Amino acid sequence: MFGPEHEFSINDEFFEPLPIADKIIKRIRGRVTNEAKLKNSRTVIGKELQKHVIELKPEKPFESFSEFEEKMHEGILELMSYLEGYRLLGLGMHPLLNLESARVWDHRDRRIYETYDKLFNIKQHGWLNIQSFQLNLPFKSEEEAITMHNKLRVLIPYLVAIASSSPIYEGKAFYVDSRIYFYRINQIAVPLICNDVIPEKIRSLREYKDILEKIYYELKSRNAKVLCVEWVNSRGVIFRFTRKCLEIKVMDEQECIKSDVALASFINSILREDLQEMEDLNLKERLNDAMIYGTKKLKKELRELFKKAMKNAEDEERKYLRIVKDRIDNGSLGERILEKIRDFSREEIIKTCEKLSKCIEKNEVFN
Repeated sequence: MFGPEHEFSINDEFFEPLPIADKIIKRIRGRVTNEAKLKNSRTVIGKELQKHVIELKPEKPFESFSEFEEKMHEGILELMSYLEGYRLLGLGMHPLLNLESARVWDHRDRRIYETYDKLFNIKQHGWLNIQSFQLNLPFKSEEEAITMHNKLRVLIPYLVAIASSSPIYEGKAFYVDSRIYFYRINQIAVPLICNDVIPEKIRSLREYKDILEKIYYELKSRNAKVLCVEWVNSRGVIFRFTRKCLEIKVMDEQECIKSDVALASFINSILREDLQEMEDLNLKERLNDAMIYGTKKLKKELRELFKKAMKNAEDEERKYLRIVKDRIDNGSLGERILEKIRDFSREEIIKTCEKLSKCIEKNEVFN
């Protein structure tokens, strides 16, 4: 079983992001709430910090990847029926967003965002311009949970490389995964919260909970008790004890559900393999390479990991793993976007956004 969470921006025809997530939720549910169930699909839409971003997730975890793809795409099509012609866009960051025009959710839970703002100043790209594909994987026992956590921490740089899709912000080219760059520094005033994305290797859930307690102590000392909840941990992989699962937070949102399913298939199959432990410093060096260059500097290691994934993959997973292989061999979505755009004019970026938006609607991989 697995539970995906997808984040998409809402845009006008010129891909200006529109801060109307609350209006869309009200249109569906009849009032402004944090989330609303879509009537004809097993999906739920929800608010994010930014009012131009809307979250899409399943009503309950999926049992298969084909169900994941089918139901989440149905959810996108149903969501689009409420958008009145507005367009959805994936990617890890919006390539044209002007921070001055961005708006923060100002309804229920706004106290959380007000507290974040006091601590970190959320009028930054790492807050107002960030979209991720998050994947929740359940665990049955403490032993299974620890094993999964320690494998996933080693995989973080490689997942960043394959999933990198945020090479542009404010109309300018930057790192292939610019989202991770901003994500790593957005809470630098309290470094323990993010820990530079890489989680510590742990031997027990007690060790993990001790880390949480240290974060909570620091936040309470800064009059931020409202943030003392398990989701405040911003490492690339965290425990969600309320769901009895691990949540992977490190991947950029892709251009379509099919590509997100491919990433999930890769993770699910590679977790069946024994993975060699790596020192934090080496992981951070690889994370830097993935952030700046995407897959380019990690090809050899990525291909080795892919072989292991294929060896352990089930038939349904292999169907999606071809997308991952193509990204490893020919570049992540972010690398391909940079190859397509030559002069980074607004017009050229909008044309690319148009193609990417159609990928969401048609559930087609960007070519």
